[in-house]
Amino acid sequence: MKRSKVKDPGIILTIVLAVYAALVFIWWPADVYLGGISLVGWLMFIGLFFWVLIGVIYVIWIEKLDQQQ
Repeated sequence: MKRSKVKDPGIILTIVLAVYAALVFIWWPADVYLGGISLVGWLMFIGLFFWVLIGVIYVIWIEKLDQQQ
């Protein structure tokens, strides 16, 4: 059974990461501060946890797909 490349978890999660990175770079020139820290700084800090979450989701997703085959 061959999976569609469009439905591949790696492709989908890469798109999610690219959208998040685009969001950070869109805000980069903005001079918005929350708690004395630039919004970009907050987005990059939150991004660290986001990357880990994406990794965990990817592993679980791939394991489920392998079990189905």
